[in-house]
Amino acid sequence: MAIRKVARLGHPVLRQKCRDVTREEISSPEMRRLVRDMIDTMHDYGGVGLAAPQVHESVRLAVIE
Repeated sequence: MAIRKVARLGHPVLRQKCRDVTREEISSPEMRRLVRDMIDTMHDYGGVGLAAPQVHESVRLAVIE
């Protein structure tokens, strides 16, 4: 698990179109790692939600707590 760098308002990555996550990807080790990293990052930044593009991943995925 890792804390990832969060893109701030105005960063070009936040304007890119995201791709959908496939059924096969959902249970992959890489996607599980991304979700764990996003949760750790969200907690570290004191947030209640985080979208994948905010951690420089252009996929349609968000974590909310």
